[in-house]
Amino acid sequence: MNKRISKLTEKYADRAILVTDPKDIFYLTEAGFDGFWLLLYKKNIFTITSKMIEGQVKEHFGNAVKIKIASSFTEGLTEICRKYKIKDVCIDVSNTNVLVFDAVIKKLFNNNVSVSKINGLTADLRIIKSKEEIKNIKTACEIVSDIFDKVKTQIEPGMTETEIYFKIEEEFSKSRTSASFKTIVASGQHSSNPHHASGNRKILRNDIVLIDMGCVYKGYCSDLTRIVFLGKISDNSEKMWSLVKQAHDISLAAVKAGIKCSAVDSAARDVITKAGFGDKFIHGTGHGVGLNIHEFPSVSQNSKEILQENMIITIEPGVYFPGKFGIRLEDTVLVTKKGCKVLTNTKI
Repeated sequence: MNKRISKLTEKYADRAILVTDPKDIFYLTEAGFDGFWLLLYKKNIFTITSKMIEGQVKEHFGNAVKIKIASSFTEGLTEICRKYKIKDVCIDVSNTNVLVFDAVIKKLFNNNVSVSKINGLTADLRIIKSKEEIKNIKTACEIVSDIFDKVKTQIEPGMTETEIYFKIEEEFSKSRTSASFKTIVASGQHSSNPHHASGNRKILRNDIVLIDMGCVYKGYCSDLTRIVFLGKISDNSEKMWSLVKQAHDISLAAVKAGIKCSAVDSAARDVITKAGFGDKFIHGTGHGVGLNIHEFPSVSQNSKEILQENMIITIEPGVYFPGKFGIRLEDTVLVTKKGCKVLTNTKI
């Protein structure tokens, strides 16, 4: 039993823990495939799966787990509870499909097993990255930075957002990686939509192109946003770019272990607000990054979390003028004792 699983089983003592989310299962077991549930109970590790996945489970886990083959996962869970006299099962409501959760509750209740709801089963463990996790995220950041630098030089008037999008996808494929989220290519007025879906708008001369992209390396994500100006930059666009760059740099300087996440957000937000554009900064300054592209902590106004060494977060202030343009600059950074290390290494 590894340290991560041991910490969970010690925390929940006599209660069993049902893990259904593939990312949580990967974090706990390094199993890079899905199609099974994990049930942790004291010193026992069970996998509930089908005949189709049995071979992969045996190959990955060997004799470290007890394998339960079942036509229905809920039935398999119930049978384990019955055999091992388990009376309480903890389920993470934040990472369990609603229909699955309802089916599990109904089945367990009918067999006199109670259910305890958990919110964020592995969140406290995953929020601090190990050396190996940091190494993987750093590599993901290097890959996405290199791809951006390459694609940036290929952007020219007449291309569509979709064409740029697929150039990035092609580079991901060449790098033997994949996108950590659906890449955003937003040009002209579309850049005022923070989560724009890349479309058929053609890039114009003197246009603005916002690219938000990330990739996955060994299961771990990176996140990067840059602005590409084609031709002449308008005075207003240049002014807003400089403002966001200032907010980005000041909030980066505020990052270090022991600082409140809300203070980092305020560092960026105050710069933009004092310039008279506070209402144009319509999202948080950042978020945690790991196996998921959005994890704890939240770097926002209402966040109660405090930065700790070896957290990995984004810093991404932005301003958006509906129907006109938007500016966002984003880096993925590692929190250190005395500050932070920027992992995305492409120039702003």
